[in-house]
Amino acid sequence: MAISNPDKVWWPDDGITKADVARFYDGIWSRLLPWLRDRPLTAERCPDGMLGSCFYQKDFPEDRAPAGPRLVLRATSTGKDVRYVVGGSRATLIGMVNLGCIAIHVMSSRASRMDEVDWLAFDMDPQTGEFADAAKAGLALRKVLDEAGLVSYPKTSGSRGLHVFCPLRAGVSPQRAVEVAVSFGKELARREPDLVTVEFSKSKRGARVFADAMRNAYGQTIVAPYSVRRRPKAPVSTPLAWDEVTSRLDPASFNLRTFERRNARADPWDDFWRRRQSLPRHLEA
Repeated sequence: MAISNPDKVWWPDDGITKADVARFYDGIWSRLLPWLRDRPLTAERCPDGMLGSCFYQKDFPEDRAPAGPRLVLRATSTGKDVRYVVGGSRATLIGMVNLGCIAIHVMSSRASRMDEVDWLAFDMDPQTGEFADAAKAGLALRKVLDEAGLVSYPKTSGSRGLHVFCPLRAGVSPQRAVEVAVSFGKELARREPDLVTVEFSKSKRGARVFADAMRNAYGQTIVAPYSVRRRPKAPVSTPLAWDEVTSRLDPASFNLRTFERRNARADPWDDFWRRRQSLPRHLEA
């Protein structure tokens, strides 16, 4: 697919263009596809890159770009139908980039099974803006998940936070996923009250890390693994091994210019879908 205005510079400090983003996504397609396939997508459109504003778009009329199937869902807030693009093809993804989309946000449900989720997601959002705090909170969360018998996988958000995913077997509803994720967040905040909070009010969070469980709710989204972010240096939301999660890690070191070296290494999430698991029985009650 041809890219309009391919030489448009989106990151002036780094000389990164619209075409560079399209080439990046095309080059990592094999790793990106499992996270987009059959999922309703939300585009974070930033037509002028770092020089302009961004907005989110969920509704894509069928007679307009990008190409690809649509899933019509009724928005609870407005009662109107929203025509989501469903991921799964290079043409769809590059078409979104052509519209100025930099970051791709995905649901935890697939279009074919909107009544189920296939992962638990935790967004560890440091109110200090320091990744070191998110790393500490993520490692503490891992301990709680380990004790519950749940295998977990961390990734950089591509911004200041850390995302933690737990692959799930079929049968978990979005509502149940939220309930379980909230219970883990509360337990983590109980153990680490000076580090972690589950307060929705920003004014009450202080300098703690917000353990956001609502990424699991019906219709909610989270940045996809391998998504580029509109941040300085064009960082990439990068899957990590747990031993890489340290206070010294700089998430911006994984960026569009450097990611080829990272991509040459083994994928630390390679076994993600083979590790699908049921929720422990004491959490299902």
